Amino acid sequence: MPTITQRVFSLALTGCALFFLTACPSDDPEPSQAADDSLHLAFKTPDWERKIDCTHLDLPSSEYNASTYFTFASSASTRNTFFLSFPKDSSAMAKSSNLKKYTIKEFGQVSAPFQFSFKVPVTEGSSTYLVSQEGFTAEEFNEIVAITYAGASGNEAIFQIKGKYQLSALELNSNGVKKNISGTYHFKVRTTRK
Repeated sequence: MPTITQRVFSLALTGCALFFLTACPSDDPEPSQAADDSLHLAFKTPDWERKIDCTHLDLPSSEYNASTYFTFASSASTRNTFFLSFPKDSSAMAKSSNLKKYTIKEFGQVSAPFQFSFKVPVTEGSSTYLVSQEGFTAEEFNEIVAITYAGASGNEAIFQIKGKYQLSALELNSNGVKKNISGTYHFKVRTTRK
């Protein structure tokens, strides 16, 4: 089975390129420990931080397998990229038992619902990146804190997912240097109505 990264590159080659977050960073870039109600992606590394407005972002859903969708996007302004997976079936998405911590995955390798992976430049404008490494500990997790039904469109049910994350990221071409990244998100995603 192709990896998520291979699937993404295949989608890009067939015209389904990454969707770009085009909003400017907010005036107060520091991500709080609790995700707020605005649609956003926030990150904080040892060297820089941003909060990106995702109000107008319409994330595509791609199928990983029969039960799991994933979505991804890149920011034009900060050049970060994230992947988030979630249940394909709207009835599975709505379960209250989903509100807990999940695994951080190596960048681009999400494979089961509610996994998160991330890539960001080491500093603003840098051509060197930090990429998430797989982990699930007290210091490495993706926590789903709220899932809200937001309506339907055709055969799709739309949900808003709110979460916070902490991860360890490898600095590429650095002989193993790792840095911690934390942040929050609140995204609108699409599932299949059952």
